[in-house]
Amino acid sequence: MKRFLSIVFVLVAAFLDACRNPVENVELKFKDPLAVAVQVKYNIPAGLTPDQLTIKIAGPDAEKVVTTLNTRKFKLTSDGKLFLCLAPSTTPSASAPVRFNVVALSDKLVDNIQPVQLENTKQRNLTIPLLSKQGNNLPAQQSFKGNDNGTVQTTATVQTKTQANVSQATISVPQGSEIRDIAGNPVGGSLTITADPINNSTTAKAAADMPGKGIINASTPAGAYVGNQQILAVAGGVYITVYNDAYQLAKTFSKPIQIAFALNTQMKNPRTGKAIQVGDAIPLFSFDEVTNRWTQEQPGKVQRSASGSLEYVASISHLSLWVAAFTEEVCEEGPTFKFSSKYTGEYSGRSPEYRFEVIDQTGNVVQRAGGDVSFWRSINDGTSVRVTNLKKDMKVRLRLYDKESKMYVSPEIDACSNTEVLFDVKAVPFTPLPKPAPDNRKEVTISLVFNCGNQSVDPDKLPFKVLYAQYRASGSQDDWKDLPTLRWPTLSTKVLVELNKAYDLRAGSAPDHLDLEYNNYKVTSTNWPIKLTAEESKPYCKP
Repeated sequence: MKRFLSIVFVLVAAFLDACRNPVENVELKFKDPLAVAVQVKYNIPAGLTPDQLTIKIAGPDAEKVVTTLNTRKFKLTSDGKLFLCLAPSTTPSASAPVRFNVVALSDKLVDNIQPVQLENTKQRNLTIPLLSKQGNNLPAQQSFKGNDNGTVQTTATVQTKTQANVSQATISVPQGSEIRDIAGNPVGGSLTITADPINNSTTAKAAADMPGKGIINASTPAGAYVGNQQILAVAGGVYITVYNDAYQLAKTFSKPIQIAFALNTQMKNPRTGKAIQVGDAIPLFSFDEVTNRWTQEQPGKVQRSASGSLEYVASISHLSLWVAAFTEEVCEEGPTFKFSSKYTGEYSGRSPEYRFEVIDQTGNVVQRAGGDVSFWRSINDGTSVRVTNLKKDMKVRLRLYDKESKMYVSPEIDACSNTEVLFDVKAVPFTPLPKPAPDNRKEVTISLVFNCGNQSVDPDKLPFKVLYAQYRASGSQDDWKDLPTLRWPTLSTKVLVELNKAYDLRAGSAPDHLDLEYNNYKVTSTNWPIKLTAEESKPYCKP
């Protein structure tokens, strides 16, 4: 361990020595890494490892994004994480946000371009699944050209493939349209348009593909609040992106883009109960993943295509997820059902889970966005469950099924009521779960101990004031667990671990530079001192 820490100091110092200010060409004055602004966890398909991916930062404020050590050499950690920081003196705000795109590339993956907008210094955490090119449901793509000022040279059209469970989408970008990114900069050069449709074979499947799972919290383009809507039937949906070779994402177009969805002839207008027909207007919604907002847009209409089939056609001026769907308003608020049960006292927290359904006045299971409102919950005494986004003018109850499928029903309450109703479930057969196994972990203090004799440590000589570390059971393939950072002047932290068990430890100068590992360290007491010898401590002691 002593040898390990000695190496830590040497390499941390080397990291910091390499961290230079590109403008003044002098060593930075701070010793700690920059604060993490965005942490990305990539879900990488089997057969690929993080080191096979190329990471780039593009977009309007790309130059303001750096690594934890203030470099532009972006790479993933061994467990697929990416840590991004803002360059010193960069402070985002709502009036001056920092906008950039995180790009993950591999010849075996579909290009992934994730737009990010930071309006404050609070850390953002993203989990991004990556799509293998070997998959069956790849986005449709088409290449086209724009000049330096972002003007489209020829009309570009992309069409998704015909699938039984997806409304075929056709998107056309007109010649002469000027393309700009979110900051208003022209997007020119070699361009790619992609169209990734949602599964709308059923309302429930469409909801599963949509943010909010079929609940649309929308405003108008002018900012007027529309209210929560649940989807009833989806004519089509598609996520559209346009980007150039520099991975600059397009946002707006000076000429409208046309989108068209081929319609299922069996689709009905839920408002009339009749099959859709030419002239029907179907509401249109867009979702901006950067701002996490739905907007109700100008609706398109049903018309006949050149082949005589029905299609839905609309004009749009910006790129997002676009969904054409019939909806109805639902209540944002809803009732809370509080359980009164036998699972209390020494049995508190030991209730098994039971299946619940929300039912209406006639005993039918309530539908929300095409799916049953049902779930599993425990019934520990005093706990509760809240149900929201239900239809107006409806009374509801909660129905519980025990292990023998016997039913228990709560009192009735208004679906839009923001109140609590007591659900007495003491009659449910009492079957407490076994007591949990005792927690044999102990609070262990890990500390870095210098041997400076009668002198003390000189903080100005330390190569860092924060040491990042992770641990896991020795020899396992478990995920690494973060240790609280070791900070000067205590340079100690606490962790719950089992005594007389071996652990692996890795540490470094930044959360993405845990390059040094110490394996198979057996913890035998509640103190885990990392002791430096007098010789190892000497460079950091006061004279």
